[in-house]
Amino acid sequence: AVLEGREAVIIERFSAPHALGLVSQVGGRLPLHCSGVGKVLLAHGGPELIDKVLSGGLRRYTPQTVVDPAELRAQLAACRRTGTAVVCGELTEGADSVATRIVNGQGHVVAAMSVVLRTGSVTHQAALPSLVAGGLGISRLLGRRPGTRLREGRPLQ
Repeated sequence: AVLEGREAVIIERFSAPHALGLVSQVGGRLPLHCSGVGKVLLAHGGPELIDKVLSGGLRRYTPQTVVDPAELRAQLAACRRTGTAVVCGELTEGADSVATRIVNGQGHVVAAMSVVLRTGSVTHQAALPSLVAGGLGISRLLGRRPGTRLREGRPLQ
């Protein structure tokens, strides 16, 4: 997914044969505050974007949706440190998302990728290594090299 305005836009989607029946599709949009890819993109979108999203009122999609700005800011800070986000039933009950960043050669987070899991089916820690490896591989294809410093905000167009 990539950032567009205050939403994450899905640019590719793959599903296992018995995957959750989610309504996401290529071109679909996800909220930044309660989707895995959304939290990754928001965390790296810079303080101005974070302030805009948090001040705009956070919609509660499920009882698990984080709508407290202070709690969400803490989650975003953790995401910036680790490069990953875990969302547990915040957008769709029974569906968890584990997400990671994709970084270009200049150090900008330009996209995010995630795995959506049925709640309780797999531990989040079990899904992370393959997901992070995939994100690093795509980042390398985009020119990121070890030691490239992460840059805050959106890349210049």
